[in-house]
Amino acid sequence: MVYFNPMRVFMNGDRHVMAKHSAIYPTQEELESVQNMVSHTERALKAVSDWLDKEEKGTTKSEFEGTEADKDSEQKDQATRTLRGVMRVGLVAKGLLLKGDLDLELVLLCKDKPTIGLLERVSDNLIAQIQAITEDKYIVTQNISDASIIIQNTKEPPLTLTIHLTSPLVREEIEKATAGETLSVIEPPDVLDRQKCLTALASLRHAKWFQARANGLRSCVIVIRILRDLCTRVPTWAPLRGWPLELICEKAIGTGNRPMGAGEALRRVLECLASGILLPDGPGIYDPCEKDPTDAIGHLDQQQREDITLSAQHALRLSAFGQLHKVLGMDPLPSKMPKKPRSDTPIDYTVQIPPSTAYAPPMKRPIEEEEGPDDKSPNKKKKKLQKKYEKAEPPQAMNALMRLNQLKPGLQYKLISQTGPVHVPVFTMAVEVDGKSFEASGPSKRTAKLHVAVKVLQDMGLPTGVEVKSEPTVKVEETAVAVTAEEVQPPATPTESSSATTAATARQQGPILTKHGKNPVMELNEKRRGLKYELILETGGSHDKRFVMEVEIDGQKFQGTGSNKKVAKAYAALAALEKLFPEGSVPEPSKKKKGPPMVVNIFYLFKHPSFGLMGGVEAGAPRGRGRGGRGRGRGRGFNNGGGYSQGGRNLHSLLGR
Repeated sequence: MVYFNPMRVFMNGDRHVMAKHSAIYPTQEELESVQNMVSHTERALKAVSDWLDKEEKGTTKSEFEGTEADKDSEQKDQATRTLRGVMRVGLVAKGLLLKGDLDLELVLLCKDKPTIGLLERVSDNLIAQIQAITEDKYIVTQNISDASIIIQNTKEPPLTLTIHLTSPLVREEIEKATAGETLSVIEPPDVLDRQKCLTALASLRHAKWFQARANGLRSCVIVIRILRDLCTRVPTWAPLRGWPLELICEKAIGTGNRPMGAGEALRRVLECLASGILLPDGPGIYDPCEKDPTDAIGHLDQQQREDITLSAQHALRLSAFGQLHKVLGMDPLPSKMPKKPRSDTPIDYTVQIPPSTAYAPPMKRPIEEEEGPDDKSPNKKKKKLQKKYEKAEPPQAMNALMRLNQLKPGLQYKLISQTGPVHVPVFTMAVEVDGKSFEASGPSKRTAKLHVAVKVLQDMGLPTGVEVKSEPTVKVEETAVAVTAEEVQPPATPTESSSATTAATARQQGPILTKHGKNPVMELNEKRRGLKYELILETGGSHDKRFVMEVEIDGQKFQGTGSNKKVAKAYAALAALEKLFPEGSVPEPSKKKKGPPMVVNIFYLFKHPSFGLMGGVEAGAPRGRGRGGRGRGRGRGFNNGGGYSQGGRNLHSLLGR
């Protein structure tokens, strides 16, 4: 019987999915071209809005540049502008651009219903504003039937940016008409197509929903990009491209009980499609951005639904038998991939195009290299110390919290709630940035603040820095570590730090010990025999597991968390010892003294030969505090002390001679 390790299949799938994703991801030059074109257009539209506002009011800019009261009135008049604002939608807003995606979209919100006259005025003035902003050449054309303005660049890659004109009044009037209210507003004769305006408003809602639900979901954006490429390569999947595909991926991955890698997340999406949710008798896909119940795949006919379901079943079958590369349309990867050089900087796949409002202040200037060997600059000693420090400890990258504090200084983080048991608390922190509230949870307040900062940076479209893996830890773990850190330990025993809470640090630190220097499981077994430890939870991906073990004593349950079952079991036993036996039953080893006080211990040892005198006094026993005896050595197990076969302390060593 052949046994397949499912986690190995997922790891192999992760490698293939990420390799395919790297192949279809846009190059840095393409992303820069998109960023430049979008940024130039946004600035030009802002200038057009100012021009329209001045023209309608018949005022000059100097009239608004005076007192603070004038500035306040200018802010109040913002709501009366003809052009309210411009928003990114589609692939640019969601970060789903692939190689060869040349079509970009923006939505221009108007105060009133957009008309043909307004479209022509904006289009004509937009040309002049673009020429004043940049030297790049753009071609601006009007598309009245589509209620949009089209901008094309004249260099490679040939990008096309579509500006859709719309207004919230279009949807409000339809909702009032549906509710039976009478409308007394007379529409202009040259109003633009209502359905096109409604579609533009829907794209705005889709972009906001995607940033709130899918952007922060692990592997979701990567899987959507992979499936967008599949929709392009395989005609069967083409009807699913766009909004329905994004809804399916978010629902399939978001309903998982744990974060998943890219390969496992892709397989889960294929499982959902293969189960028949697209078939006519299936549940369909609910559109969360519409007030009325709407099926997002209502445009698919029966044959298309069956073809997509059949193709998903075939793709799932190939994935289960280790042939995911056929689904992705790539060659199989070798079993051992060549290591990448360390000089390669990792690509941030989360954010493609940062928002135009983001501003990163320059970092401090590093100490410059000295030109000559005889230069007696006062920075010479500082530079030597800096080099020595860098060799001893490499500089740490800026995390999300530091980056956010640099961009938005003075943010106030608030503790919303604290849930969970005492030994496994869950803190929920919140922060308000630009009128928008963000919340996140974590095992500590610091970790929760870090998660909040990651969400804010993702919403702003900025890189979040080094990926931080936060896992639930047991509070007893910190207590035990603090106890062992306070005691003086021999050099051979690694010292545990109270800040070592991550899985990587837990693997590097020394053994888990009680205050008596024993293994917690063994010490608890001495006090209570026949205890049963149970595995109650297993979280994390294939490369970063977390286990939660539980032991029940006298009706009380104690839990421990670790990177493996042995560590989790030790922390569970440690929690039980701290709770049930806070003082302990084993006395602390007394300091070594010379003279009469030691005579008492000698007679005690003659009375109790099990302490090592029966093994022969001629044997060379280890000298020093805590070296002899049964389980007395700090940081050592039971086998380290002298026993029956090894010999314990002799009389000379006990008398200090």
